[in-house]
Amino acid sequence: MKNILFANIPNNPGIYLMKDRMGKIIYIGKASNLKKRVSTYFTKDSSLRPRIERMVGKTKNIDYIATETEIDALILEANLIKLHKPEYNVKFRDDKKYPFIKVTLNEKFPRVFPTRIIKKNGSLYLGPYTDVKAVKKTIKTGRKIFPIRSCGKRLPVKACLDYHIGLCSAPCISLVSVDEYRKAVDNLTKFLDGRQTLLEKELEDLMNQLSVNLEFEKAKDIRDRLFALRKVQNRQKVVLPYKIDIDIIGLSSENGNFCAVVDEVRDGKLIYQHHYFLQGMTGSKETMETFITGYYRERNFFPREIIVCLIPRNREILEKWLNTKSKRKIKIIKKIKKGKLALLRMANKNAALFLNDFLTKKTWTKTSKEVMELMKSLKLKSLPIKMEAFDVSNIMGEYAVGSSVLFVNGKPKKSGYLHYRIRGVKGINDVAMIKEVITRRLNRIMKLNQERPDLLIVDGGEGQLNAAFSVIKDKGFEIPVISLAKKFENIHLIGKKIVSLPLDSIPLKLLKRIRDESHRFAIQYYRKLHKKELSSSLLDGLKGIGEIKKRELLKHFGSVARLRKATVEDIEKVKGFGNKTALKIWRYLNNKDELLNQNDKKS
Repeated sequence: MKNILFANIPNNPGIYLMKDRMGKIIYIGKASNLKKRVSTYFTKDSSLRPRIERMVGKTKNIDYIATETEIDALILEANLIKLHKPEYNVKFRDDKKYPFIKVTLNEKFPRVFPTRIIKKNGSLYLGPYTDVKAVKKTIKTGRKIFPIRSCGKRLPVKACLDYHIGLCSAPCISLVSVDEYRKAVDNLTKFLDGRQTLLEKELEDLMNQLSVNLEFEKAKDIRDRLFALRKVQNRQKVVLPYKIDIDIIGLSSENGNFCAVVDEVRDGKLIYQHHYFLQGMTGSKETMETFITGYYRERNFFPREIIVCLIPRNREILEKWLNTKSKRKIKIIKKIKKGKLALLRMANKNAALFLNDFLTKKTWTKTSKEVMELMKSLKLKSLPIKMEAFDVSNIMGEYAVGSSVLFVNGKPKKSGYLHYRIRGVKGINDVAMIKEVITRRLNRIMKLNQERPDLLIVDGGEGQLNAAFSVIKDKGFEIPVISLAKKFENIHLIGKKIVSLPLDSIPLKLLKRIRDESHRFAIQYYRKLHKKELSSSLLDGLKGIGEIKKRELLKHFGSVARLRKATVEDIEKVKGFGNKTALKIWRYLNNKDELLNQNDKKS
């Protein structure tokens, strides 16, 4: 890499954007001095981690945006990371995208529900949370106090069951005004966000005002909601003797893996605990800075105090950024009194427990011998814990289907199996079919933000391998891929390399088992489609049998399968069918049975 990449970068604060050969942004960073920071990636004595080395190797161009101050750089970095989601920026790791609570303020009568998809359409989002079941339970509890609708975007024409059991105020039949309904949504939002002291005060003031105005029915309704709210509050665990809003962040690390735990304390009560995994970080202070930036980037409510187990890098800049984002003064502190200290210790302890559980699932000691042997034989850079294998099946280009199967730690995980109907390939072209299947699989991974596999396995030779690799490259993924040819059981690698392992070797047996499972799964789907099509049109070629008689046959026997097993005498029992017609149908069905059996043998 030549220094020309950063020769013209100034010494100002700002952000830098690393791009690959296609111009795609793969990393966004900030710096108090852009030139010095960027140059550290390219110095000869630089001891970079393997992940960063790969990133630098892919970098073909560096853009920058100079800013006036470091806080401006931090704000800009956060916004651009959120927009572009670069591959090498640290992500909070889990098996799924975290759920939010969505409040559709852009609708006349807003709804409140959990979602994993964020759209900029005027809706309010609370979260993210790490437990969707807890989110649903909290919303259900809140709706008992503040009834709002749970129906779809379009209002129904009449009230549903929710209205009759007190969970909805029935805006669909105009039993509540727009203002009253939106106030209930606002109250529910405060409840879900933990601002219960403020909510309680507002409800008390409203109840008193209604009493003064002699609106006793409405005042009674507010009183009942207050009682219900206080009942929920009493079930929450008081962790501090005074009402305060704070976030407590614990952190645990081991071998470059980190777990951060956030305890949300609202009004002195612990209302929620989140935990996140981060990988590829260098030090704890850097990790704390990265975590705080990422965590609060999506937040709508900010406590006045954020208690941490260690002071993050660039604390003052982070505080200024938080102040700007929240429009209130926020402090990041470490020195705390006894009560808060106990909470911080609990957060640290939970972080260590979560991290240990996470690493146990990934550790070498829990990894199968087959997987470790496979990594050595193929000289992979990391353990192929998660492997996906692909195959296609067709007869002369007809009923073309594809499959992908998932193996985790050498064992099949059937919840990760997928079928594909080939759409874009006509005729016999296994290479093009493999390319289509892998394209659709990688698109799904990107769309659903799924965890990427550690190894892709393709059934076939060099042609199928190159087709798969071209898709991986075009999508900007870094996933190793191999193909396994049936003829000599040779393993094909990128660059026309071939690995031949003994037929009784552990790694080859594993690969064959995975390859054969993907083949079985594809064939199974092909047969299902083929038989379904033949069966659905089983009587179409039989002259003299109209639609009414076909329906009578199916009604009598219940299914095509039972009809095919019927004797002439059985068919004669159907109303309107004589011996001659029954014999004709029986002969026709037996010929079709032979056709089905022949096609089964071919597949």
